[in-house]
Amino acid sequence: MNAILETLQDPLISKWLQSILTFMLSLFLLLFLRRLMLKTQIPQKKRQQALKWVFYGLLIIFLFVMIRIWTGSGILSHFKNESVGNLAKSAVALGVIYFILYLVRRFINSLQISITKRHQYRKRAGYTAAIVYLIVLIPIWAGRTQQWATVLSVMGAGIALALHEVLLNIAGWLYILFRHPYRTGDRIELGALQGDVIDISVLQTTMLEVGNWVDGDQSTGRVVHMPHGQIFRTPLYNYTQGFEFIWNEFSIVITFESNWEAAKAILLKLGEKESKEVQEIVRTKIDRMAREYLIYYKNFSPIVYTKIQDSGVKLTLRYLTEAKRRRGGIHIISEQVLKAVNDAKDIEFAYPTYRIYKRGED
Repeated sequence: MNAILETLQDPLISKWLQSILTFMLSLFLLLFLRRLMLKTQIPQKKRQQALKWVFYGLLIIFLFVMIRIWTGSGILSHFKNESVGNLAKSAVALGVIYFILYLVRRFINSLQISITKRHQYRKRAGYTAAIVYLIVLIPIWAGRTQQWATVLSVMGAGIALALHEVLLNIAGWLYILFRHPYRTGDRIELGALQGDVIDISVLQTTMLEVGNWVDGDQSTGRVVHMPHGQIFRTPLYNYTQGFEFIWNEFSIVITFESNWEAAKAILLKLGEKESKEVQEIVRTKIDRMAREYLIYYKNFSPIVYTKIQDSGVKLTLRYLTEAKRRRGGIHIISEQVLKAVNDAKDIEFAYPTYRIYKRGED
């Protein structure tokens, strides 16, 4: 019994026992408050938020008590070591910056703006916090001011050799950030990749893939991650930046005996109907883009081109449509053309025909 009492009187064991009791008491309080709040008639969303703040409060109290328990021990003497002290300072700086970032993101989420802008603001806040943290680390680990240049030069040389692809991706991100060749929500094509941009991070752009084995520029359902360095190697096509409309074409081939003028009138009427709402918007957009780019369009109305082919007369309707509605427009026009040709007695579709003669026949 005396041996047990002497053991309990040891300062280190005593502090560990106090820590365990504090932890058990904190856990008991958390479970008790959780059960108490579950019995209340508070809405589930507010109840979950209240439980989260209760957890944070108990965690802060627990950490404060633990500091008071261990302050007198020799553990804090380890922080006199320079490396350990720098690690502690770095950890504290990370905690402070992360807490500020957490508050900033909560403020951004409370703003009454579009989801796209909130997403962009959250990303910029994260980038800013990372840059600030890197700047704070320099004086912590570099020591005196005159050592900073040496540390940065050595780090820069090593990074340039080992991470040249990563640096190229960061350069691409800076180009995207300042020049804005595309933004979140745009439909782009870069090399063999085509899709709608859903996120732009430091090293890569995330897209929802369009096309590939799916016809009509529709989504495949796959998410594609594209490194930013590709923007310096491959031409970039943006379908929606500033001007989300494209010229689309729809073609049919009719026989030489058909009334091609009537068929042309049918296509022109359908083109006018499909692009009627678009034309006024396009005129305003073109005037706006002409202030920044050398773009000039005079005619926005649909037009039908005629071409003679081996199997018949080819009629091609050219009209303006939204980039993301191209397949839907072709679907509507195709059904209406089939109905119109079926009702017309003097129009027939043409198709390649072959004639086979047996030897000996005239």
